[in-house]
Amino acid sequence: MNRHRLEVREVPGGRAFYIDGSLQFDSRDEAVYHEALALPPLALAAARKPAPLRALVLGGGDGLALKRLLAGGVASAELADYDPGVLELARTEFAPFNGGALDDPRAKVLARDARLHLKAPGGAFDLALADFTFPEDLAGCSLFTRAFFSAVRARLAPGGVFAMNAVSPDRFPAAFWSLYRTLASARLYPRPLRISIPSFTAHGYGDWGMFLASPRPIKDAELKALRFGRGNAWLTPATFREALTLRLSGAERGLPLSCVIKKPGDLLCLVNLQEPGGAGGGVMADFANSAAARELLAGIPGSERLVWPQLASEWEWRLMETLRLLDWDLFLSELEKNAAAMPGKALEEIKLLREKLPGLLKGAVPDTDRAWQVFALLMTLLVFVNMAYPDNAYAKGYYSHGSAGSDTSLDITFFTPDTRSPFHHPVFQGSQVLFTLASGDRARPAEVLRYRAPESAAGPAGIKEERLYFALTDDSFISKSGELYLKLGHTPYLLSAGTGRFTLLDKRSTEPLFDFLPEPGALQAALGAIEQHVKAADKALEAYKKWLAWAGPAAVFSSEIRGHANEAANIADIKAALLKASLSLQQGAAAAPLPEIPAGWERLAPGLYLADDYEIVLADKDGAFFSYPYLGLRGLTHPALSPAEDLDGFITEVLTWKNSLLAPNNPRKAIFETLLASKAGQ
Repeated sequence: MNRHRLEVREVPGGRAFYIDGSLQFDSRDEAVYHEALALPPLALAAARKPAPLRALVLGGGDGLALKRLLAGGVASAELADYDPGVLELARTEFAPFNGGALDDPRAKVLARDARLHLKAPGGAFDLALADFTFPEDLAGCSLFTRAFFSAVRARLAPGGVFAMNAVSPDRFPAAFWSLYRTLASARLYPRPLRISIPSFTAHGYGDWGMFLASPRPIKDAELKALRFGRGNAWLTPATFREALTLRLSGAERGLPLSCVIKKPGDLLCLVNLQEPGGAGGGVMADFANSAAARELLAGIPGSERLVWPQLASEWEWRLMETLRLLDWDLFLSELEKNAAAMPGKALEEIKLLREKLPGLLKGAVPDTDRAWQVFALLMTLLVFVNMAYPDNAYAKGYYSHGSAGSDTSLDITFFTPDTRSPFHHPVFQGSQVLFTLASGDRARPAEVLRYRAPESAAGPAGIKEERLYFALTDDSFISKSGELYLKLGHTPYLLSAGTGRFTLLDKRSTEPLFDFLPEPGALQAALGAIEQHVKAADKALEAYKKWLAWAGPAAVFSSEIRGHANEAANIADIKAALLKASLSLQQGAAAAPLPEIPAGWERLAPGLYLADDYEIVLADKDGAFFSYPYLGLRGLTHPALSPAEDLDGFITEVLTWKNSLLAPNNPRKAIFETLLASKAGQ
């Protein structure tokens, strides 16, 4: 793993530590961060198990989290940080802040990669902390995958507790909620936290996110009962309760895009998937109250996949008690008598259920896998009953009127398959897709673009018409022909991601404005999003294949099933467009030049930068930089530009958009406002 640039800066009244220019801690408020990270899991572990406690710190080489654990009375602690430079600073310059924690006889400190340390021989830990830097590359993202969290879980004692530093739930909501899902998929049931740290806010990082998790669900009552002792600089029951409230706006933006992080690239794409939003205000979701948070998030696309284990135990117990009361022998015998009226494999399924039933119903509650097997078999039985006995209560859509020989009306409602994918929506159930879905499950008409395209392998030069009919995200779209278009905020401009160029388009005109450099990061983010959607499409198609093989004959009298058949066909078309776009983008990513962006330049959009002294710089498709005379301050312009291809309107729109995203106290805001005011005064 590459070593990073370490920097300690003097600040009024203390010191600040940076890795590769990113703030790690400021001694004036580091207590907020490290008390929030270390003390809640310590208190929960102590409440669950009598002393002595054995602790593990992964990362955290500055010793500040270790200091809190040792002061809290753990019997022993291991710390593994891969960077010897950070450990050396902890023993020297940071010793006044961490109290010499690394030299405490209870602490064992190793310069070792966290992944290797988890694989090393050793016993179980009662609590573990992960204190890593912000994941900005594949190596850093590898510490936030399901495999890594599963390795952490394997080293925890029964009832052990895990806490981790995450990303901002407001600025990177898709990544934050993906970490939530990933922890849950590794059976480390998470509770999210939001911490306001003054030094982080001053750097534009926004409120920070953390997770408290455990292999055993953390109950609401446990959180309310936590006590943290006296003498803490920040943490009290009141501040902890506040940390358990998250902004609903972040969940609304992040949940529809979130996924389980299986590969480091998944998280890297999510971190770069959308422009970070401001913190804002609005409704807060109280995650100290599981039922209240669940009710508040209900209806947000993606929230139905959140794991709420603290609510599931009672449901599972009641389900098993109810199932054990049924006369299963009589029920299955009656079904076998009517097997001829059921689908061809019905008898086999009934026999399989009879064989598996004793094992499924054993124990007070089923384990996770067995619970879903029970639920799936019950749903299968309900469908069998619906077809074998159409007059019973399960046939909710069946009705008849009149006597023999009179007019009879039939309206059967079949069980709709839950594909758990972004495709299962009425907008995909027409004969063709005429709408796209934005985050929040909001349908809007599929936008049509008309612009003059140059001659290429895809076709001759001339006016091209494209329908943007599938949204990868709110700001990126795939056309029916398999091309990627990037929306630039709320401006009327888009970028067409062609091979070797990002062509700037104005939706109000057919004439392209400029060919920018294809930005590799944007290409890779789009490829990552496409990969996720293709997987979802495959899952949905497989589900529909099984469903329609059974329910397809009923399409002649069921508009619902006809809609499902249309949906399957449209999903197949969308998948074909995604694969075509993926192939084109891979070629573009391979050919994209990689010029070095000077330090201090502000990225405004792919290929558009704000340099020093208010200079606007363009990166053309060949990777060359050119000044643009936005305020008349620079005379050097791109040779392809002419007065008819003025980019002033585009740059003004982008600056206005970027300025709207900044917090009022962000120093960059003054620069944008000065530029806009100067332009308006010309």
